Amino acid sequence: MPKKLSKDLILEGANRRETVYLREYDAEVVIKPLTDGELSKIFSSIGSVPLKEDGTPDIGKIDISKNFEILRLAAVEGLVEPKLALKELEAMKFGVPEFIGMKVFEISGVVRGTEEAKKKVRS
Repeated sequence: MPKKLSKDLILEGANRRETVYLREYDAEVVIKPLTDGELSKIFSSIGSVPLKEDGTPDIGKIDISKNFEILRLAAVEGLVEPKLALKELEAMKFGVPEFIGMKVFEISGVVRGTEEAKKKVRS
């Protein structure tokens, strides 16, 4: 039998933290999952977003420039340590903001992680 949804259970996801290693800097950052409100804000900033059958955004069908934009916005919202403004994030080495954004989307449940995708292929 499913348990009753509580405020603590809802907020548990938003409090999750993960450490991500950045090879380009030989350093780590701390990220968090995005809330529904943060995700809505990010996706609404680029207009209509194609959806998959399960209702999640189909990032692969988004124009490449908009794809980079939402990944950078996800990185800004999801970075906990260090906390960076968009301009600061854009000063990072090529590809790093987008990598961080993708990791934020993974822990937010927007996209499947690479390990999860590999398991599905093997099944």
